[in-house]
Amino acid sequence: MGEPDRETADGEIGTAFAVIVIVSAAAVRSRAVRQDVEAAKSMGLPIIPYQIDKARLTGFFKSEVLPHLHLSSTQPDGLARLVAETQAAYRKKCPVVAVMNLKGGVGKTTVTAQLSGAWQESFGGRVLLIDLDPQYNLTQTFYSMEEADAWSGTDRSVISLFERSRLHARDAVSPAENWLSLTTAPFTPAARDAFVHDILGTDGPPGRLDIISGQFEISKYAFANDRDALAAIKQHFLRSIDHYRSEYDLIVFDTNPNATFLTRCALEAADRVIAPMHADIYSLRGVRLLNLVIRDQVEESKRPALSVLFNAVGRNEQSTFEGDARNGVYDQIAGFPLSKALMSAALPRSAHLAVKAPQEGQPAWKQLLAHSGRGGGLGAIRNSLKQIAIELKGLSEGGSAH
Repeated sequence: MGEPDRETADGEIGTAFAVIVIVSAAAVRSRAVRQDVEAAKSMGLPIIPYQIDKARLTGFFKSEVLPHLHLSSTQPDGLARLVAETQAAYRKKCPVVAVMNLKGGVGKTTVTAQLSGAWQESFGGRVLLIDLDPQYNLTQTFYSMEEADAWSGTDRSVISLFERSRLHARDAVSPAENWLSLTTAPFTPAARDAFVHDILGTDGPPGRLDIISGQFEISKYAFANDRDALAAIKQHFLRSIDHYRSEYDLIVFDTNPNATFLTRCALEAADRVIAPMHADIYSLRGVRLLNLVIRDQVEESKRPALSVLFNAVGRNEQSTFEGDARNGVYDQIAGFPLSKALMSAALPRSAHLAVKAPQEGQPAWKQLLAHSGRGGGLGAIRNSLKQIAIELKGLSEGGSAH
């Protein structure tokens, strides 16, 4: 309304994930709108123009706005397309990655924890881990089972992403208490500070790396047969994840190695799936099954991209199985172009990457190789993790896997 204060406007644009430009005769004449567009461009923000009248575009609008202009109020679905494009820009601001393979023992939990730590150390910002495996090994990488179970006892855990719980209302019944019923009542996602657990703490490295604790009780969804209730609960989960995107720069799921309701929820929420695999045919079968699930169980508009990461690769295997995979030898067996989905970097076999329980009294962040001690080959491992984090960031910003 009117000409805004420039400093205030720039401050608002600085916290935005996109700028919608209303293209009208008044906007074309407005110096402030031109400054808004210039500010958005300098900050690298997406510009989403929406034309509302037959304004004749001047030189600046022709050069800076017209190349992006394809939406207008005269289109029957113009407003719906504007909403969809805005949602896409919002989601791109915080990519969601699911670490998944339908074969166990390939290092999903290790990759989730250590790659997230490397991302946070390399790029700073805010990273959220979500433990979607009912065995909740990711949570136990950083905290004791007793701590995790205590959080579950107050619903400060992953089940509160799916159902209304005591975290949302004091008089609510915990959804973890009854395996025979599903709560479909809607809820407002809980405030971050009341829900997540801060891995870096107050004495750790700068930045934010949080986790939503896992729990065994989310196994209940695998036994439920009320399709309507499960559909509602899945929507609760998807809305919760979209809500927490506004608080973070990256969200990463650790998942179970089975095709279940939880798998589908993770796949529909994720923008990309990272599938760790060992250099053997058994891991390849898990990736093949995962690709089939993505293709057959997730509608195309919600289908995440698939990238495959070689994990625990020894020198000998690098010259045989991995090399053959990169040359397309296993594309037919995989059932999709595996060679094009392979990430360039790989994680070597190393004792440093073995899952270890946290030591009593040790800060949770000490479990992250990006921040742990030096020597013993840690430099090479850290470098590998950093290269994978850089590649993942490029993929999240619109690059290809290879």
